[in-house]
Amino acid sequence: MKFDSYGKNWDPAEHYKDVQIARKYDQERFTSLGGRLFNTLERRLIRHAFADMGRESVIVDIPCGTGRLAEELVQNGHHVVGIDIAPAMLEVATSKMTRHSGRFETVIHDARQLQHLGRTFDAALCARVLMHLPLEEQIVFLRGIASICRGRIVFTQGIDTEYQRLRRKLKAALGHQAPAVYPLTETMIGQLLDGVGLREVRRDYVFPGVSESFVLVAEKR
Repeated sequence: MKFDSYGKNWDPAEHYKDVQIARKYDQERFTSLGGRLFNTLERRLIRHAFADMGRESVIVDIPCGTGRLAEELVQNGHHVVGIDIAPAMLEVATSKMTRHSGRFETVIHDARQLQHLGRTFDAALCARVLMHLPLEEQIVFLRGIASICRGRIVFTQGIDTEYQRLRRKLKAALGHQAPAVYPLTETMIGQLLDGVGLREVRRDYVFPGVSESFVLVAEKR
């Protein structure tokens, strides 16, 4: 089964409105041995990133997608608001949260138009989206999230190093899942944080020394 073909003209906002893609999203990515390992490690890091926040805190997960990471936060006692432009993805997320309905709600909204949302939150999670955008658009995207967030912002991305560039080429040649289209060098990470007005608190790699993926915990300056 082939994974999504990401590219510079790929539009995730439209792509994930497809019901069949939404229903197969988790299965295609996180049922293999490597996928299950990645899922376990990433969920653990996300849980750790918000572990010291009280249950009265409200965390916005944007874009929420199928609720894979929101589920981890809800199970840990947090109240989560999942925002996504794709109703099909939020339907999948809601189905996972049936027994946690009191601590999970969804909002269909374009993440690029958060100034019209009319709500603010204690903290924010932004996972698996920045890697699809050029740096300039990543800055704009995170600025929007920062505008509705009073506290920490946690996001995921991929690191761009010579080793990881070689690894991505190998994965592409083998037909593996498409890697980040726009990973960041250390310099670019600094530019992203500066552009949004954030400071890095902590960074954890999902699989240090192997995976490009990392979870970055940031706070407003």
